[in-house]
Amino acid sequence: MVDNVDIEILKILNRNSRVTLKELGDQVHMSSPALAERIRKLEDQNVIKKYSIEVNPEKLGFVRPVFINVQITNPNHEKYLDFVAENRNFMLHHYRTTGNSNYLIEGAFQSTEELDNFLSKLSNFATYDVTDVVHFFF
Repeated sequence: MVDNVDIEILKILNRNSRVTLKELGDQVHMSSPALAERIRKLEDQNVIKKYSIEVNPEKLGFVRPVFINVQITNPNHEKYLDFVAENRNFMLHHYRTTGNSNYLIEGAFQSTEELDNFLSKLSNFATYDVTDVVHFFF
């Protein structure tokens, strides 16, 4: 069972998963061994599923951020999902959705030409609507 201390630990780890046990312990008023045991339990319970990094796509040259609402034209989504797997490097996130679209892609491309090529290939599996991102708020 997750308690208020666990929630505070998760909030801090969510902001900075590389925080040291000492720094984290100072913030939640726990010793490093006690804190390490709490984190291990959160991992064992699959509350903490993984540790990851968040990159700034613009710093990597991906200056065309977009959201793409995808409507699958074929009831079999397998070919579309294969396409997604093959083009994973263009996607920050990929969601299964409800409503007018089946999926939402949060993508980032290095150029308009790269985005156009991606959309041309996507049109073999689906129709789509693209929303350009004007500004990132990190």
